Amino acid sequence: MHTKKRAGLTKLATGIPGFDDITGGGLPQDRTTLIMGGPGTGKTVFAMQSLVAGVLRGEPGILVTFQESPRQIVEDAASFGWDLAELEKDKLVILDARIRPNIFKSIELYLTGMLAGIKLVSGEMGARRIVFDSLDALLSLLGDRTTERHEMFRLRDWLLDSGMTAVITAQVEGDAPFVSQRHGFMQFMADCVVSLSHDVSDPTASRSLRVSKYRGSGFAEQEFPFIIGPAGLEVGYAPKAASTGIQEEIKLAKGEFRARIETLNRQLEIKQAELNFLLKAIAKQKDRGEDARSLPVGRTSRKLGSRKTKALIPRKPVLATSNPLA
Repeated sequence: MHTKKRAGLTKLATGIPGFDDITGGGLPQDRTTLIMGGPGTGKTVFAMQSLVAGVLRGEPGILVTFQESPRQIVEDAASFGWDLAELEKDKLVILDARIRPNIFKSIELYLTGMLAGIKLVSGEMGARRIVFDSLDALLSLLGDRTTERHEMFRLRDWLLDSGMTAVITAQVEGDAPFVSQRHGFMQFMADCVVSLSHDVSDPTASRSLRVSKYRGSGFAEQEFPFIIGPAGLEVGYAPKAASTGIQEEIKLAKGEFRARIETLNRQLEIKQAELNFLLKAIAKQKDRGEDARSLPVGRTSRKLGSRKTKALIPRKPVLATSNPLA
């Protein structure tokens, strides 16, 4: 089964390892998903990978490109093992919607004609999925925020009427108020929003993915690392491994805590033994001090007593003798 239902919402698998686990099944069916990120973050790869996964499961699709040529897209897809030329025979259509300055007159008329052509093609082939790659390249030509919002409303209504599952990629570049308001409205219009980032300041050039919105469904909100490998995007979502890692950390923390407690107990026993030794030494010294004080006093008393006794013995009187010469 490549579709899953969550609380009445049907989801289509993307074929991106890890992403379908984060979202609980994939992208919302018959709704719009916005993929945002800076240059080189993998937006087009994400969109193509989900589109090819659907086509290979019998869901015809359309890829509308506003920036790259169809030839570039086919060549880039071949590096991931996706033969778009073979799929184009009956299941995939790549439409070149790049604006050519020499024929550009009115963006409103251009968008109207483009959507009419897409509707005709999708009806003939029975398309179920559609990708608008680098839509911001088209909207940036409007130069007016009110006109942009009007055209995005028109595109949203067209997508709802088409009944196709849509993926729109848009490049986020800079923090200018006009740019941020444009993308803010695009996020409001979309049912699911996925942000991709690429930290080139990191020596390992780390990439991360985060789902910031999924209307009508729960999802994992934290950032997840991902790589662009030989087969496309691979998101590092492994709940079992994460749970095991947390358990190992808890076990290690408990072991360290027990070791610390044992060390403190040994230190306490040593201190107690030292205290007992000092108390015994003090007690012995005290006893010796008392004995040393009592001995001289006793001896002095006896001597004094004997002297007193001798002093009290009366001496014999000396008898006077008569002088025989007297």
